Amino acid sequence: MIKLTLSIFVLILTMMNIRGQWEIGFSSGIGTTDIVEKNKPGVFDNTYSEGIGYSLGGFVNYSLYKEHLFFKTGMFFSEKGAYYPIYGSGSILGKRRENVYYLETPLQLQFRFFTMFRLQAGIYNAYRLNMKPNEYGMYDASHVQYDSRYDIGYTAGAIIEYKKFVFEVNYGESIKSIGRVRKKDENLQGYVKSDETTFYNKTLIFSFGYKIL
Repeated sequence: MIKLTLSIFVLILTMMNIRGQWEIGFSSGIGTTDIVEKNKPGVFDNTYSEGIGYSLGGFVNYSLYKEHLFFKTGMFFSEKGAYYPIYGSGSILGKRRENVYYLETPLQLQFRFFTMFRLQAGIYNAYRLNMKPNEYGMYDASHVQYDSRYDIGYTAGAIIEYKKFVFEVNYGESIKSIGRVRKKDENLQGYVKSDETTFYNKTLIFSFGYKIL
Protein backbone atom coordinates (compact mmCIF):
# COMPACT_ATOMS: atom_id res chain seq x y z
CA MET A 1 0.00 0.00 0.00
CA ILE A 2 2.91 2.37 0.72
CA LYS A 3 4.32 1.69 -2.75
CA LEU A 4 0.90 2.40 -4.25
CA THR A 5 0.72 5.70 -2.35
CA LEU A 6 4.14 6.76 -3.62
CA SER A 7 3.28 5.69 -7.18
CA ILE A 8 0.12 7.82 -7.19
CA PHE A 9 2.06 10.77 -5.77
CA VAL A 10 4.78 10.47 -8.45
CA LEU A 11 2.17 10.11 -11.20
CA ILE A 12 0.44 13.30 -10.16
CA LEU A 13 3.75 15.13 -9.89
CA THR A 14 4.52 14.25 -13.51
CA MET A 15 1.27 15.94 -14.54
CA MET A 16 2.37 19.22 -12.99
CA ASN A 17 4.04 22.01 -14.93
CA ILE A 18 5.52 25.35 -13.95
CA ARG A 19 2.50 27.19 -15.30
CA GLY A 20 0.21 25.62 -12.72
CA GLN A 21 -1.19 27.54 -9.78
CA TRP A 22 -0.01 26.69 -6.26
CA GLU A 23 -1.96 27.27 -3.05
CA ILE A 24 -0.16 26.99 0.29
CA GLY A 25 -1.72 27.35 3.72
CA PHE A 26 -2.22 25.98 7.20
CA SER A 27 -5.23 24.65 9.08
CA SER A 28 -6.30 23.19 12.39
CA GLY A 29 -9.43 21.36 13.40
CA ILE A 30 -11.30 19.24 15.89
CA GLY A 31 -13.80 16.41 15.61
CA THR A 32 -14.69 12.85 16.57
CA THR A 33 -12.34 9.88 16.47
CA ASP A 34 -13.11 6.22 17.01
CA ILE A 35 -11.53 2.77 16.82
CA VAL A 36 -13.84 0.34 15.06
CA GLU A 37 -13.69 -3.30 16.09
CA LYS A 38 -14.45 -5.95 13.47
CA ASN A 39 -14.99 -9.55 14.49
CA LYS A 40 -15.05 -12.54 12.16
CA PRO A 41 -17.09 -13.17 10.08
CA GLY A 42 -17.44 -9.44 9.39
CA VAL A 43 -19.41 -8.35 12.46
CA PHE A 44 -18.74 -4.82 13.74
CA ASP A 45 -18.69 -4.30 17.50
CA ASN A 46 -18.67 -1.17 19.64
CA THR A 47 -16.24 -2.00 22.45
CA TYR A 48 -14.69 1.43 21.94
CA SER A 49 -16.68 4.64 22.08
CA GLU A 50 -16.00 7.92 20.28
CA GLY A 51 -13.70 10.57 21.62
CA ILE A 52 -12.55 14.02 20.59
CA GLY A 53 -9.44 14.44 18.47
CA TYR A 54 -7.68 17.21 16.63
CA SER A 55 -5.51 17.87 13.60
CA LEU A 56 -3.11 20.69 12.70
CA GLY A 57 -0.61 21.26 9.94
CA GLY A 58 0.01 22.69 6.50
CA PHE A 59 -1.40 21.94 3.06
CA VAL A 60 -0.43 22.45 -0.57
CA ASN A 61 -2.88 22.56 -3.48
CA TYR A 62 -1.85 22.43 -7.12
CA SER A 63 -4.11 23.30 -10.03
CA LEU A 64 -4.19 20.42 -12.53
CA TYR A 65 -6.87 21.82 -14.82
CA LYS A 66 -7.67 25.53 -14.83
CA GLU A 67 -9.60 26.35 -11.66
CA HIS A 68 -11.65 23.14 -11.57
CA LEU A 69 -9.31 20.26 -10.68
CA PHE A 70 -6.65 20.34 -7.94
CA PHE A 71 -4.24 17.97 -6.25
CA LYS A 72 -3.88 18.35 -2.48
CA THR A 73 -1.21 17.09 -0.11
CA GLY A 74 0.45 18.29 3.10
CA MET A 75 1.61 17.21 6.54
CA PHE A 76 -0.57 17.09 9.66
CA PHE A 77 -0.14 16.16 13.29
CA SER A 78 -3.28 14.24 14.27
CA GLU A 79 -4.71 12.87 17.49
CA LYS A 80 -6.79 9.74 17.04
CA GLY A 81 -7.96 7.07 19.47
CA ALA A 82 -11.12 6.40 21.48
CA TYR A 83 -12.48 5.46 24.91
CA TYR A 84 -12.17 1.89 26.16
CA PRO A 85 -14.32 0.59 29.05
CA ILE A 86 -12.74 -0.42 32.36
CA TYR A 87 -14.32 -3.57 33.79
CA GLY A 88 -14.47 -4.71 37.39
CA SER A 89 -16.64 -7.19 39.31
CA GLY A 90 -18.59 -7.98 36.15
CA SER A 91 -19.57 -4.37 35.43
CA ILE A 92 -18.16 -1.26 33.74
CA LEU A 93 -16.43 0.99 36.27
CA GLY A 94 -15.49 3.74 33.85
CA LYS A 95 -13.71 4.56 30.61
CA ARG A 96 -10.07 5.07 29.74
CA ARG A 97 -8.99 7.29 26.87
CA GLU A 98 -6.43 5.85 24.46
CA ASN A 99 -4.68 8.77 22.78
CA VAL A 100 -2.87 7.78 19.60
CA TYR A 101 -0.79 10.37 17.71
CA TYR A 102 0.09 10.30 14.02
CA LEU A 103 1.94 12.26 11.36
CA GLU A 104 -0.45 12.17 8.42
CA THR A 105 -0.13 12.97 4.72
CA PRO A 106 -3.24 13.20 2.51
CA LEU A 107 -3.20 12.60 -1.26
CA GLN A 108 -6.48 13.99 -2.60
CA LEU A 109 -8.10 15.25 -5.77
CA GLN A 110 -10.28 18.34 -5.40
CA PHE A 111 -13.13 19.28 -7.72
CA ARG A 112 -14.34 22.88 -7.69
CA PHE A 113 -17.99 23.21 -8.71
CA PHE A 114 -18.63 26.80 -7.70
CA THR A 115 -16.40 29.71 -6.74
CA MET A 116 -16.56 28.91 -3.02
CA PHE A 117 -17.23 25.15 -2.99
CA ARG A 118 -14.99 22.09 -3.54
CA LEU A 119 -15.35 18.36 -3.06
CA GLN A 120 -12.29 16.21 -2.37
CA ALA A 121 -11.46 12.53 -2.04
CA GLY A 122 -8.36 10.36 -1.92
CA ILE A 123 -6.18 8.40 0.48
CA TYR A 124 -4.06 9.19 3.52
CA ASN A 125 -0.88 7.65 4.87
CA ALA A 126 -0.27 8.10 8.62
CA TYR A 127 2.69 7.15 10.82
CA ARG A 128 2.01 6.41 14.49
CA LEU A 129 4.25 8.30 16.93
CA ASN A 130 3.42 6.70 20.30
CA MET A 131 2.32 3.36 21.79
CA LYS A 132 5.39 1.17 22.23
CA PRO A 133 5.31 -2.64 22.69
CA ASN A 134 6.72 -4.40 25.73
CA GLU A 135 9.52 -6.97 25.61
CA TYR A 136 7.03 -9.62 24.39
CA GLY A 137 5.72 -7.49 21.52
CA MET A 138 2.43 -6.71 23.28
CA TYR A 139 0.92 -3.26 23.88
CA ASP A 140 0.05 -2.87 27.57
CA ALA A 141 -1.32 0.68 27.15
CA SER A 142 -3.86 -0.29 24.47
CA HIS A 143 -6.54 -2.87 23.80
CA VAL A 144 -5.29 -2.81 20.19
CA GLN A 145 -2.21 -4.91 19.52
CA TYR A 146 -0.66 -2.94 16.66
CA ASP A 147 0.83 -4.73 13.65
CA SER A 148 2.81 -1.75 12.39
CA ARG A 149 3.14 2.00 12.82
CA TYR A 150 1.27 2.76 9.59
CA ASP A 151 -2.39 3.63 9.16
CA ILE A 152 -3.48 3.83 5.51
CA GLY A 153 -7.04 4.73 4.61
CA TYR A 154 -9.43 6.66 2.42
CA THR A 155 -10.65 10.18 3.02
CA ALA A 156 -13.42 12.35 1.56
CA GLY A 157 -14.75 15.77 2.37
CA ALA A 158 -15.98 19.20 1.34
CA ILE A 159 -14.51 22.70 1.42
CA ILE A 160 -16.05 26.15 1.59
CA GLU A 161 -13.73 29.06 0.74
CA TYR A 162 -14.05 32.78 1.34
CA LYS A 163 -11.15 34.83 0.04
CA LYS A 164 -8.15 33.25 1.81
CA PHE A 165 -10.17 31.54 4.54
CA VAL A 166 -11.00 27.84 4.28
CA PHE A 167 -13.58 25.79 6.19
CA GLU A 168 -13.24 22.05 5.69
CA VAL A 169 -14.86 18.82 6.82
CA ASN A 170 -13.17 15.45 6.23
CA TYR A 171 -14.15 11.85 6.94
CA GLY A 172 -11.41 9.22 7.10
CA GLU A 173 -11.33 5.48 7.72
CA SER A 174 -8.60 2.84 7.66
CA ILE A 175 -8.46 0.58 4.62
CA LYS A 176 -6.16 -1.92 6.31
CA SER A 177 -6.49 -2.96 9.94
CA ILE A 178 -4.19 -1.15 12.36
CA GLY A 179 -3.95 -4.12 14.71
CA ARG A 180 -5.47 -7.20 16.27
CA VAL A 181 -6.83 -8.31 19.63
CA ARG A 182 -4.77 -9.92 22.38
CA LYS A 183 -5.77 -13.47 23.28
CA LYS A 184 -4.50 -15.77 26.00
CA ASP A 185 -2.67 -18.84 24.74
CA GLU A 186 -2.83 -21.68 27.27
CA ASN A 187 -0.09 -23.66 25.54
CA LEU A 188 2.40 -20.81 25.61
CA GLN A 189 1.13 -19.59 29.00
CA GLY A 190 0.99 -16.06 27.71
CA TYR A 191 -0.72 -13.79 25.19
CA VAL A 192 -0.64 -13.78 21.39
CA LYS A 193 -2.23 -11.65 18.67
CA SER A 194 -5.44 -13.14 17.30
CA ASP A 195 -6.95 -12.64 13.83
CA GLU A 196 -10.45 -13.13 15.26
CA THR A 197 -10.73 -9.37 15.89
CA THR A 198 -9.17 -6.50 13.94
CA PHE A 199 -9.30 -2.72 14.47
CA TYR A 200 -9.67 0.31 12.20
CA ASN A 201 -9.41 4.07 12.77
CA LYS A 202 -12.34 6.33 11.93
CA THR A 203 -12.38 10.15 12.08
CA LEU A 204 -14.63 13.09 11.26
CA ILE A 205 -12.72 16.39 11.50
CA PHE A 206 -13.96 19.98 11.07
CA SER A 207 -11.12 22.39 10.40
CA PHE A 208 -10.48 26.04 9.69
CA GLY A 209 -7.54 27.25 7.62
CA TYR A 210 -5.90 30.19 5.91
CA LYS A 211 -4.10 30.32 2.56
CA ILE A 212 -0.87 32.32 2.71
CA LEU A 213 -0.27 31.90 -1.04
